Amino acid sequence: MIHNVEPNLTRRFLLTVSAGLFIPRWVWAEGGDKPILQWKLDETGDRAPESVSGKSDAIQSRTGHAIWVGTGHNRAIRLDGYSVWFNHIANQMPLRSGSMTISLWLALESYPVEEAAIIQLGSSTEVDARLSIDKWGYAEFAVQQGNERTVCKVAKPVPRAKWFHLAAFYGVSGATVYVDGSPAGRASSFTHPLQFAHAGDVTVGRSPDCPVVARTFPTGVLNGLLREVSVFDGELSLRSIAKMIQQSMPDGEPNLQINGPWCADDPQRTVYHALPPRAWTNEPHGLIYWRGQYHIFYQKNPNGPYWGHINWGHMTSPDLYRWTEMPVALWPEPGPDSAGCWSGSVIDHNGQLALIYPGGDGHRSSICLALSDDGIHFTKFHGNPIIPAPPQGMKFPEFRDPHVWREEDTYYMIVGSAVEGVGGTALLYRSKDLIHWEYRQPLLVGDRETSGVFWEMPVLVKVGNEYVLIVCEVPGRATYWIGSWKNETFTPYLSAPRRLELFNHFLSPTPMVNELGQVITMGIIPDERSPKESYAAGWAHLYSLPRVLSTDARGRLLQKPFEGIDRWKQQITFVRALPLQDGAIHPLEDVADVCLHVQATFRRGGSQSVSLLVRRSPDGQEQTEIRYEWEIGRLTFDRSRSSLDPQVKRDVQHATYFPPTEGSIEMEVFLDHSVLEVFVDDGAAFAARIYPTLSDAVGLALVCKGSGARAERITVDRISRLS
Repeated sequence: MIHNVEPNLTRRFLLTVSAGLFIPRWVWAEGGDKPILQWKLDETGDRAPESVSGKSDAIQSRTGHAIWVGTGHNRAIRLDGYSVWFNHIANQMPLRSGSMTISLWLALESYPVEEAAIIQLGSSTEVDARLSIDKWGYAEFAVQQGNERTVCKVAKPVPRAKWFHLAAFYGVSGATVYVDGSPAGRASSFTHPLQFAHAGDVTVGRSPDCPVVARTFPTGVLNGLLREVSVFDGELSLRSIAKMIQQSMPDGEPNLQINGPWCADDPQRTVYHALPPRAWTNEPHGLIYWRGQYHIFYQKNPNGPYWGHINWGHMTSPDLYRWTEMPVALWPEPGPDSAGCWSGSVIDHNGQLALIYPGGDGHRSSICLALSDDGIHFTKFHGNPIIPAPPQGMKFPEFRDPHVWREEDTYYMIVGSAVEGVGGTALLYRSKDLIHWEYRQPLLVGDRETSGVFWEMPVLVKVGNEYVLIVCEVPGRATYWIGSWKNETFTPYLSAPRRLELFNHFLSPTPMVNELGQVITMGIIPDERSPKESYAAGWAHLYSLPRVLSTDARGRLLQKPFEGIDRWKQQITFVRALPLQDGAIHPLEDVADVCLHVQATFRRGGSQSVSLLVRRSPDGQEQTEIRYEWEIGRLTFDRSRSSLDPQVKRDVQHATYFPPTEGSIEMEVFLDHSVLEVFVDDGAAFAARIYPTLSDAVGLALVCKGSGARAERITVDRISRLS
């Protein structure tokens, strides 16, 4: 039998309880104030002492070490959302009264991916009690004995980013959950007392039975600060709970911004590429300059380096290089975005910052709206969704990733979709107010053979005098068309798409137009490590350098790095007119580093190919090669020896490329630990991840095949940590 009672706390009930007029014994009985289990969680070291038994429990962590935060009443253990928790074996959990009370302090960075137990107690007498937080932030107290189960759930979500006290009581008179000393949920109980008479297992910080993603990431782990976890035999009165809160109340704001040290020891973590402090990030969206700051938003799982529970992350920058993480802008809540707040668009709307995003509820995707006056705190539109479903009459199996722009007094939106059995498409809408939208038509319909079965992250942006449609095909690669935009019609000059990158490692570019009219874009450069390596690292994925887009007379989209990074450069080598001998390796002296900017101009002479070797160890055991073969116009990216780690991707890729000046090619390379970004002749580009393992894999070298080639000009700069 299940006793699952939704909260029904009337105003009269709350007033009578707070006034001490509610008669039942569970309110005012003093109960036992001495705990039968207690973890103060104000320690140092890697164990959590249990005060009553004197036992000390090992704290699980991806690093093997616990992180403790704060001092005094602010001291707490930091749980990371996926790897930190501890278990305790209790020789006895005697509940002589047949009832129990749990008390604790908690400050959450985010709600968990799946229901996460703050504390779970189980015993050999088939009794189980769990106080937990679900994925939408609702606290729940569930007690099971034999075949009977009681579930008590609070009426509204617990707060994020602030300390709150949580207590839960169970006895024959019922179950109650208290938030900051006030009753927040009640449920009836079964008729006989609890019997925790024998040894039991206790887990703190994790639901032991939670789903595990990729056999690596447990999804039911708390993300935040935890202290003062106590279990009492019997009923604590409201007076006792109030006294406990007063005596143990944290004396400051919770310090949740301690993520940097968790990832600092990863040799693959970058220095001058944008990325959040930890956990999982994905597609960027909404790059905008607003009120003196650049803003970028992105898919974020705050709980760990894996996909799930999609929030809208948010960072700001004064210059597109130095980024500061801001509070999460959006997170899933019951309703149209209960399964995730996915990638969308950002625009200024009458002085407010407007986020247009697809919400998923587990059954369908719809388009939603949120607004902010300060660019930090966002309020979801009460009438969401603003577009509940794709247009009727055609089979559009997908519907997400809106991109919005304004022309005079009209807003336009394109939404990524597909025409079933045909190919990807972007659906065009228009609006006067961002709320009421009229469907127009597909902006363009692709062919599944040449541009994928579905289009993600479509954007239409004016570059110079042309319009460029960029989409991310499924299967993933970035593609574009250049054309005209007139009378709500996009007409590509060529029917066949072009590839945005020479090699497909840069995805989901999000564009903006700055005050100079430049079109600037940033995209994601995904990780290519195994789940277990991401688990150990504590973070996954990052963003490209800002790039400036333009077009040329041949109908190509050109990319070059945005200016501004020069202030962090320090030149360490300059070489001019260096002849290259056939088959010889020409190492560059005094350039050993993992954060470099390299500009190399090669002249062909009579050679067949020239190569730039980066992140090379002295013996060549590890190296990454960028090679150009003049006769056949082929650029090769060779990662076959980029790492000795067998779990990372190692391959050889080829692309057709002909330089604008015959017999000459210029490569501009940005190296940042595991990231490589390459710009060829100020037009073509690609990005990739490499993962050298050797400490001496920090060299640069030049190679040619054939005779007569020379390095016309080589400049190497060290890029220091941005500050």
